Amino acid sequence: MNQGLLSFPVLAIILLIASVLIIMFRRRTSAVARGDLTSAYYKTYDTVQVIPREVRQAERCFVNLLETTPIFFAICLFAVSLGKVDLIFLVMAWFYVACRLLQSIVHITSNKLGPRSQLYMLGWLIMLAFSFRLGWMII
Repeated sequence: MNQGLLSFPVLAIILLIASVLIIMFRRRTSAVARGDLTSAYYKTYDTVQVIPREVRQAERCFVNLLETTPIFFAICLFAVSLGKVDLIFLVMAWFYVACRLLQSIVHITSNKLGPRSQLYMLGWLIMLAFSFRLGWMII
């Protein structure tokens, strides 16, 4: 199988992170423009200001993406460098991307804890399966 095909889910995750970053930036600047936050908050993030819900949701979504995706990137890099990418690996990568996308949508919109947590956990389980499968293929 073409090992380079794994770059597409990696690029999709990068695009997702960039999209959430833009949403977060827009929500932050809107909050400052409305007077809900002062720009001083962004100097140290330790003021006593109340952070608007939509700003906090976007910030947490962004952080959640940065918590898990480096591991995903590493697994993908190992798989490609070892020549272990196959159809199952590729499908698992796209399932991971789908979970992260859906979890991010829930996080920055309705923020329903049940679906958000389930999608986050499912993404982790897929990544663990991804890791174990790669380990098994190396042995």
